[in-house]
Amino acid sequence: MAELSIKNINKRFGETEVLKGVSLDIADGEFVSLVGPSGCGKSTLLRIIAGLEAQSSGDIRIDGRSVGGRRAADRNLSMVFQSYALYPHLSVGENIAVPLKMRRMNGLQRLPVLGGLIPGQANKSAEISAEVAQAAQMLEISHLLDRKPGQLSGGQRQRVALGRALVRDPAAFLLDEPLSNLDAKLRVQTRAEIAQLHRRLDATFIYVTHDQVEAMTMSDRIAVMMGGRILQCATPETVYDDPDRVEVAEFIGSPKINLLPVELRETGQVDLFGKALDLTTTRRARGVASLGLRPEALFLAAEGAPIRGRITHRENLGSEMFIQIEVAGLEPRVTFRAGPEKRASLEIGSMVDLDFDTAKALVFDATGARVRDVSPTRVSKAEVA
Repeated sequence: MAELSIKNINKRFGETEVLKGVSLDIADGEFVSLVGPSGCGKSTLLRIIAGLEAQSSGDIRIDGRSVGGRRAADRNLSMVFQSYALYPHLSVGENIAVPLKMRRMNGLQRLPVLGGLIPGQANKSAEISAEVAQAAQMLEISHLLDRKPGQLSGGQRQRVALGRALVRDPAAFLLDEPLSNLDAKLRVQTRAEIAQLHRRLDATFIYVTHDQVEAMTMSDRIAVMMGGRILQCATPETVYDDPDRVEVAEFIGSPKINLLPVELRETGQVDLFGKALDLTTTRRARGVASLGLRPEALFLAAEGAPIRGRITHRENLGSEMFIQIEVAGLEPRVTFRAGPEKRASLEIGSMVDLDFDTAKALVFDATGARVRDVSPTRVSKAEVA
């Protein structure tokens, strides 16, 4: 396996700048996800790493060696595409064997009939068959080797595509939204299989997705991309709990983080709806800011708490509920999480008061940058019964 280093990559399509100075170091054996909205440049970056697209400037290094001028075939990287890219006329076993035959056999040896008459071809075919069988066993598709892709489900096709990548013994695996064509149940199953495969192989994985759940559940680190830049690259826990920018906080997390308009005072006081919160900052400049509160940071409180609103919607998920409330003068609605035992007391149309865990409060300035010198002035109160 290999370390990958992405150094100041820029990419233009005509006058459109798609990537703007992207840099990222990926350790040997690490699983890194590139996550972001459509059009942020994540798939373009993956194609540049693979050698399918040329960068406008910058460099890609694998184990310290520049591969900027090398063809895709010479980079020893395996790519799994969103569309699986399987040959419909070949069996599963033949599809998995394609990269091995291309690498180990010449044009004559690959011929269907005449190839078998060439010395050495039989031994190579036996070796390839053994490696295909080993990959199929690892992915639990041995019973599918004689079937054609058209006879397989979406999840089975995805495993075949992974098997074809696996037999190459690549320096790294590149996966471009491989689960987007699967239904919800298969996505959950297949992402667990990909994570298990990564642990088993201890291989380097670079995974592109717009689905934050995939990124959060499988990755060692997440690189959040927007507008052709990486805004933050950190562990899933850090990106969720400690985002550097408001864009990262909004993108990661479901339901979305609540953003409330606050004002920073010269005294360091933080005001919400004209009332002082139990938060202070050492920043001594007045200005508009945003208070970020995850749904789990909010809890029911007695009357007079900082947030008061009317329940407009409930999402009952069995083990928990997400409640949306309408707060006067605030758009959009505020969402908080409650236990199922609160179901009877949280009727649509009723008024509720909410407080928040000050230790989980996130403050962002007017530019969207995190204000990190924020301290609670009290210990959070307990939730009301």
